[in-house]
Amino acid sequence: FYRLTASVEYDQVGPTGELKHGTLGEENYTLKANTYGKLLTVTREDIINDDLGAITEAPRKLGIGAIQKFNKIFWTIFLANSSHFTAARKNYLTGTGSTLSHAGFKAALAAFRKIKSGDGGPTGIQPKIVLVPTALEADASEYYLSGNVVSGNTTKGPDTNIWRGKFEPVVSSFLDDTDFTGNSALAWYLLGDPSVAAAIDVAFLNGQENPTIESAEADFNVLGVQLRGYHDFGANLSEWRAGVKS
Repeated sequence: FYRLTASVEYDQVGPTGELKHGTLGEENYTLKANTYGKLLTVTREDIINDDLGAITEAPRKLGIGAIQKFNKIFWTIFLANSSHFTAARKNYLTGTGSTLSHAGFKAALAAFRKIKSGDGGPTGIQPKIVLVPTALEADASEYYLSGNVVSGNTTKGPDTNIWRGKFEPVVSSFLDDTDFTGNSALAWYLLGDPSVAAAIDVAFLNGQENPTIESAEADFNVLGVQLRGYHDFGANLSEWRAGVKS
């Protein structure tokens, strides 16, 4: 994938009427779809004794297998983001004030607004989603739904939850799943609208988002039916300007 960058801010035209040249450049990243699949055999005995609905259930199971593999690939890649969200890029916050809280939201939003585009100006990307692990689901929902914030602090301040309805909470159990490298129960992400700029992209061969499930008679030496499912997809981290990790 190639993303065009440009330095095209207008200069004042002098008395001679001469226009100054701008410059064009590019950024790029790669994304490849691989093939994943599985084969199942429903035996003749299974077909005859189909009390558990093996014939109708097997294709659905193959479909679930495709979802499982897709999620595993997607979140493994997303969580390997230590070079995607960095302090140098100013889209990674840590330490005091970076947890999912009022102060954390303020810091993340400020960092998001300050991220520069390829030509050095504001990106124009608007934050839309707060992505959280299951451990932070209730906190994210409270900030999204509550009209007021109750605090024991005696210092005067506003009594309105300014984050209400602002960033849609999206929860993923993969973010704090200990089977995945990079998991965290504390890390959360403020992400832009993925239709404008996405922190991670997915590719499907020929736009086929659903797996292909096929059936045929089993090999001659096997009494039964064989089913196979396959799916072509890939994922990769893409626009680092599209989010802030805290």
